[in-house]
Amino acid sequence: LSTPASPKPVEPKSILLLGPPGGGKSTLALQFPQCCILDNDRNMDGPERFVRSKFKQLSYGYVQITYDDNGEPYPVEQCFDRLMDQISLLRQEVAIRTVVVDGLTMVNEFIIQKILKTKAVTEMEARHWQPFKSHMIALLAGRLRSLGKTIVCTCHETILEKPDQKNIMNPIVVGYRPSVQGGIIDYFGGFFTDVWRCTCLAAPAGKSEFKIQTVRDSQSDLKNSMGMPTEILVKEGELAWLKLEPFFSKSYE
Repeated sequence: LSTPASPKPVEPKSILLLGPPGGGKSTLALQFPQCCILDNDRNMDGPERFVRSKFKQLSYGYVQITYDDNGEPYPVEQCFDRLMDQISLLRQEVAIRTVVVDGLTMVNEFIIQKILKTKAVTEMEARHWQPFKSHMIALLAGRLRSLGKTIVCTCHETILEKPDQKNIMNPIVVGYRPSVQGGIIDYFGGFFTDVWRCTCLAAPAGKSEFKIQTVRDSQSDLKNSMGMPTEILVKEGELAWLKLEPFFSKSYE
């Protein structure tokens, strides 16, 4: 029985960071406290350089999924199983508070290659998309959420467009969706407590700004569970986590 005097325990957050390449998703993920990065696309050098320039004591766990522990390339069709195994190992790591899967668009390819290898085919057929969905659900709703830690997943976005009758060379953007396949996209956000869109924008004087959108609009199916504002703007040189941390702290009170 959950009552005001004795509410149910707050569940750990599961956050999807959606956005274009270079939008700051990995940089934001790296700022979460005591995180371990499960790196699927070898794209952490830039984010690490930026965050450490502001927070020189930065220390985090790191696992390269596409290479084995000896630095040898890992077979792509086996990378999904390696990812799942590495997630399980983190369950007992008490020093790790945040597990980051960077990024889900590459995991999408891992699952496809696993199915092609298992079924001994060269192309995905209609009957193969059900096991694809099962693998993705096992990752998002099973393995990750069972850790009891904050989960952050990054994912590239697919731009949805329609023709502009007045200018056929410049289509109109009508929306953004996570860049994953297999029909699961229709309810993808349901696996997360929060879905935010990250973009990096040009600012005056040749500078840049980082924007986090947290509330659903006509173009993106976003949500937040912590009462955050519709947009959070981070100026060049600032760490986004300093603006996010108060909302996290309040949500766990």
